[in-house]
Amino acid sequence: MPLLPPKLKHMESPKKKIVACVGMSGLAGPPRLAPTTDPKTVIVVGAGMSGLVAALELERAGHHVQIVEARRRIGGRVHTQRARDGAPMAEAGAGRIPRSHRWTWDYIGQMGLATRPLYPAGLKNVALIDGKRWIIDSKTDLAATVDLPPEEKAMGYAGLIKTHVLDNVEKLLAAKVIDTPAWPPSALAHLDRLCIVDHLAAQGLSPAAIKLLTLGAFPTAISPLMLSRVLATYDRESLSVIEGGNDRLPAAIAAHLRGPILLNSPVRAVVQFADRIEIAVEGARPKAVLTADALICTIPFSVLGRVQFEPALNPAKQQILAEIRYTKATKVAFKMSARFWESEQLSGFAQLDTGAEIWSPRWSAGDGSGVLQFYQQGERAAELDAMDEPARAQWAMGHIEKAFPGAGRHVQESRSYSWQHDPWAGGAYGIPQPGDLFRWQGNIASPEGRIYFAGEHTSEYSAWIEGAVRSGHRAATELHEATFESHR
Repeated sequence: MPLLPPKLKHMESPKKKIVACVGMSGLAGPPRLAPTTDPKTVIVVGAGMSGLVAALELERAGHHVQIVEARRRIGGRVHTQRARDGAPMAEAGAGRIPRSHRWTWDYIGQMGLATRPLYPAGLKNVALIDGKRWIIDSKTDLAATVDLPPEEKAMGYAGLIKTHVLDNVEKLLAAKVIDTPAWPPSALAHLDRLCIVDHLAAQGLSPAAIKLLTLGAFPTAISPLMLSRVLATYDRESLSVIEGGNDRLPAAIAAHLRGPILLNSPVRAVVQFADRIEIAVEGARPKAVLTADALICTIPFSVLGRVQFEPALNPAKQQILAEIRYTKATKVAFKMSARFWESEQLSGFAQLDTGAEIWSPRWSAGDGSGVLQFYQQGERAAELDAMDEPARAQWAMGHIEKAFPGAGRHVQESRSYSWQHDPWAGGAYGIPQPGDLFRWQGNIASPEGRIYFAGEHTSEYSAWIEGAVRSGHRAATELHEATFESHR
């Protein structure tokens, strides 16, 4: 996401104050389902956040649920990496929770979990642009860090962000379609025709200005409309993590479930009959067939094509499976003997112009130790994936050293994770690319008989825990309200 310095928080426009990316709708939390008088047996495929939320809400309503998960763990793409001593080290997957993602916060509250800010207070971030290191504070104008044409330099970074990013967010907020059936808005369809990089170029921006506006682990294939949708519900100044690791949220929800969770049990086939669903499961035990009244499928569309459906999924959904692209992301985390960067009043966070960021998860440690995590998105993640573990760590630390010189001397251990190499993910997240919002409208999450679909890829909140949570709740609601005959 764009690097928004503190001074942009209170930037004024002629119409109203733009508080960078805090527009919110749907302020109420997730509603509870009414108790059922017709309990159904349900199989949920996937023990990530969407599947766990769906199972929780269905059980609360009185249905009988079992979860089938391909991995040997729960959580899906909420995956906390831990050091050799078992302490949380870094988030391989979902790493930040905006305060504006209210449904996620509702479940955090329900589970009684504590949180803390992602960023340490009072410390400054770093930017690496064209190989040069810049320390970011309220006086920094990033427009001075690169060679911009005179008219762009005169606008300054604040003006570039306002004109080419935040003004589109304002237009979307004014349309009042977020979290409503009117999404995506046809009046703004022109913002969904090109990826953000091509859109900015078409607006006449120089390559140097485009680089500034897409710093960090930025999904450059995203359209301006989808980017505006993300930013409209993304409060960068109020990001948090769960104390002890974000994986405590899926673990807590799983602990509240009555039904079984079958791990290491990939689903190979789904057969739908007039009165039931049957799934073929493989795992540590011999191949098994499970039967239920209905099924909620949370498998990422990047890997769903491996599952055989009978009858086949409808042509519209098959087309989406063929077209959807998942963002590449690889992370390498280093446990550090000391948070030496704090002596320079630095937060340990940095954004690079190479599709990468550096994070400092900064789990509470009384001994002064810390963590630096290199987060690479895009095609360069594939470069990391081609390396063995030592080479990957060396490559990542080489980039960290440019932002935080001397970091290599403090490394105690490292962990890496590639979402492309995860056979049950096939990438980090499935975010719509230009034109997808309108091509896929009404089909990506539509039920097919007794099969319901959830997962962040089926939500307006693509790539976030919020998307998984909302989609799981939606699928549970659709199933709960269905009128098909229950299998006895």
